[in-house]
Formats: sequence, C-alpha cells, structure tokens
Amino acid sequence: MRMQTFVVEVLDEKAVPLLRDLENLDVIRLIPQESKATEPTAPNRRSSRLSEQFWGVISPELATDLHRQLDEMRSESERDI
Repeated sequence: MRMQTFVVEVLDEKAVPLLRDLENLDVIRLIPQESKATEPTAPNRRSSRLSEQFWGVISPELATDLHRQLDEMRSESERDI
C-alpha cells in the first residue's frame, strides 16, 4: 500500500487525543511542523503566501519527478529543430 501524506488543520483541540490514539495504534504517523515563533497567526486564518499554503501537498518523490520532467521539456525547447 502506498503511503499518502495529508496536511490537517486541527479546528478543535478535542481532535488531538484522537490523532494520538490513531498514532499509537500504528494507523497513522504524526509529523509535527516547525512553527514560526516570529510570525503568530490568528486561528482559522490562512497564510497569504501560496508556498506556505501548499507546503507538503506533494511528496518529495513527486516533486523530484516533476523537476526532472521540467528539465526535459526545457532541454527539448532549446534544441534546434
């Protein structure tokens, strides 16, 4: 089975123990994100930077594959026809 990564926004602190229980059952693995101490965000407020909104949406493997495909397309467009 292929592992999938999701970003979850916890809206109610009651959800945290449920997530921890699932982690203890080896159903999921929680990966804490580094928080920015210099930039506090208000609850339920989305970041204005797209890079922050979509961080972690695609896997590192897919990102590497996309970069490879882009390099191939760029090299093809630079060839003399």
